[in-house]
Amino acid sequence: MNNDFSLTIELDKSPQEIFNAITNVRGWWSREIAGNTEKLNDEFNYQYQDVHRCKIKLSEVIPNKKIVWDVLDNYFSFTRDKTEWIGTKVIFDIILAGNKTQLHFTHQGLTPEHECYNACSGGWTLYIKQSLVTLLTTGKGQPNGRETAYTIYEVAARFNELAQQEKWFEIQDELFADDVKSIDPPHSPYFGYAEGKEAVRKKGEDFVKKIEAFHSARTTQPVIGSNHFAVGREVDITVQKFGRIQIKQIMLYEVKNGKIISEQFFY
Repeated sequence: MNNDFSLTIELDKSPQEIFNAITNVRGWWSREIAGNTEKLNDEFNYQYQDVHRCKIKLSEVIPNKKIVWDVLDNYFSFTRDKTEWIGTKVIFDIILAGNKTQLHFTHQGLTPEHECYNACSGGWTLYIKQSLVTLLTTGKGQPNGRETAYTIYEVAARFNELAQQEKWFEIQDELFADDVKSIDPPHSPYFGYAEGKEAVRKKGEDFVKKIEAFHSARTTQPVIGSNHFAVGREVDITVQKFGRIQIKQIMLYEVKNGKIISEQFFY
């Protein structure tokens, strides 16, 4: 069974338009790309903050049909094996399907066994299904880059990376605005309303102190709409005064100027 990460999108665009968009890597993945990204044997370097950097070579280029990237070097700050991508291939297959064109994306060698899988598959999903599609449909993608505030895509991708590692206070430290609002359902037995980064952190810390046992948790990949993104989350915990509880919720985040300005929970 092939467990390589893959996804497919279908667009009312020509194979040439999709090919040209893919090779415009700065337009959908990162403004910080160094090197050439269009022709056979071109090499370029990608970097996202101090979190991820890699070196890529175009090993196969068939105009309007196929592009293959070989990952020559790689570094992750958040995995025990910092080099997980080395030797993998990123493959873009462009297929004409009637009056539409399909893009079949595969990161060959990126499998669920990799520690980075959740963060990387979530990142690729955001960049391909949203940033690349936006580039193709509006002429302007949402690549990451240091020269502007984080885009909604960058915030959601970084959120997902930290959430999959259960680093919720790190999310607050890095991504929350100083005047962030935290909103729970009216009459929630667990949480109240909090406003301001310090108050929101204290709200979380106070609840964590009441947790007697942590049984399991799962957070879905972000879904983005306009300046919001949402994730689903399930937790199974034992809490003082409540006993063992299971919470299934939707968590909705609003982003402005590259920071999360509100979080709202539905459960």
